Amino acid sequence: MVNQMEDQKVVFFDIDGTLLHEGSYIPPSTISAIQALRENGVETFIATGRGPAMLSDIPERVGIDSLVCYNGQIVVHKGEIVYRNTLSKDALGRLTTHAASNDHTLVYLGQDRGGASRPNDAIVKQSLGELDMPIPSFEPNFHTEEDVYQTLLYCTPEDEHHYINAYREFDFIRWHPHAMDVINKGASKADGIRHFIETNGYRLENTYAFGDALNDLAMLQYVGTGIAMGNGRTETKDVADFVTKSILEDGIEYGLKAMKLI
Repeated sequence: MVNQMEDQKVVFFDIDGTLLHEGSYIPPSTISAIQALRENGVETFIATGRGPAMLSDIPERVGIDSLVCYNGQIVVHKGEIVYRNTLSKDALGRLTTHAASNDHTLVYLGQDRGGASRPNDAIVKQSLGELDMPIPSFEPNFHTEEDVYQTLLYCTPEDEHHYINAYREFDFIRWHPHAMDVINKGASKADGIRHFIETNGYRLENTYAFGDALNDLAMLQYVGTGIAMGNGRTETKDVADFVTKSILEDGIEYGLKAMKLI
């Protein structure tokens, strides 16, 4: 029997800096291009470092209901969770003690909400507020009581070596001058994408991804065609198969047309 998914094309879109400009603006051309993509029978996913509860109304605005969240740690296909990968509670406990000794805040991210290891951290409020994301309440025991898929570690680049060299269980990916994502070693957006396409029989050459940041590198390298935004980091452009225009120059529409997907 022929697997119909072998010929199905699927496109994965990062959010911040790719679909979304500076926290809330989505170019009209992006919305219409994704609508045209769906009308052409192409499957679409959001692929983000955010969790399912941190997306606000973005999926509804762009018309996408399938998600790769927490840098590949949760995959939702048409509203149903099909993959999940949690952080070790033992390793999180050690990281919590370590961060506290350095006066660094952790934000633990669960499926539907998050909790902070320290109260009233101004940098936490600023960084998450810039992304229009909810500010987590002070819940120092969150990591022992809930499944955690990703953690945010608030420290400067000057201090990050204390952690990167001490935890073989984790990868640390900087996304802000004062914050890093903490995820399982070797896990990435590519990990969640790989699980989904292999489980469902998609062909790798029929997969595409758009991204701009360091946490998009593995995704852009893994999919059949990786597309970097013109406004993206130099590192993403260096690994991409194609560099489209910037988000404010209708980069999503331009890239999809260049790939002959719309």
